[in-house]
Amino acid sequence: MDEKKLYGRWNFWEEVVGYPMMIYYWIKGEKIQKLLIKRIEIAKIKSSKIILNEKLRNEFMIKYEKLENFFSFHFKDIDTSRNHNFEEKIRYCLDQYKKESNSLISSSNLMKLQGNFLNGAETTLFLYFALESKTNKEIRLSDIMIGNNSSKIFIAFLKSKKFIDENHNLLVDQKSSFIRIHRFLKDNHIINPDFQDTTIIEAMENEYNTSFDKGTFSRAVTVKPSDFEENIYQELFKLFNVRH
Repeated sequence: MDEKKLYGRWNFWEEVVGYPMMIYYWIKGEKIQKLLIKRIEIAKIKSSKIILNEKLRNEFMIKYEKLENFFSFHFKDIDTSRNHNFEEKIRYCLDQYKKESNSLISSSNLMKLQGNFLNGAETTLFLYFALESKTNKEIRLSDIMIGNNSSKIFIAFLKSKKFIDENHNLLVDQKSSFIRIHRFLKDNHIINPDFQDTTIIEAMENEYNTSFDKGTFSRAVTVKPSDFEENIYQELFKLFNVRH
């Protein structure tokens, strides 16, 4: 983020005012995490009162994309990751704030940073909560597979093997075997191995319109594949040109 926009020009009188304010917060014991929690609650309450029509939704989307404050800079950055829940994203932003604040020696800049961070959090999260359907869009196979056409190739393969129908609905009864095929893709870097198992399961549920046992996915690596599964793996090796 542009430091000039964040801190502006240095002013001696701001330093004079800044130190008493810092001491006030220290004495009061209002740490940044506690202050942030308050702003999150305010953002939730405000957003819950909003009824979005299409026009307002589009306006909010534009505002969200154009936000430029210390909190939004880091929140939108981590929000692109599929591996973090909301609490982890907030922790990430707090960590970035602490790193920045520890690098400052100016009291006025510390107060500017705190104000920018807290006000920015409230504004950013108000729009985020209001646009929850937009910011928390459904994750699909195309989001987790490596390669531009990998998901299309794999979906076509599943259709040809009668695993799924034309609408991607699951046709087979043995979900555990189906899950192990996806675990095979992860182990061989066809599905990005950086994604957690829970994220891959979420993508599968959205893609195939059904629920899956998350425990089965984590245990899949310990289960010996059947002859049928081994044949499928061999075909996938050839399909994706994977060396083994």
